[in-house]
Amino acid sequence: MNSDLESECAANLMELVGKRVVDVEFSTYDDKCWRIYITTDSGIIVMTFCRDWKCPVVERRDKVKDIPGLEG
Repeated sequence: MNSDLESECAANLMELVGKRVVDVEFSTYDDKCWRIYITTDSGIIVMTFCRDWKCPVVERRDKVKDIPGLEG
């Protein structure tokens, strides 16, 4: 893995540092990929992994306002 890719992967995981994780869900699809949905106090981070990928694709979603204890 090259250093730019390693830095990008590390930066994506660093998004979790200092956040309160309140829920984690896991799903698979195509028998080759899987997703981890990490709900934090400031939103949701979705990490998609596939067997052939060197680094996960990371999607950030807005804060969830319906969950008690996560408002403001």
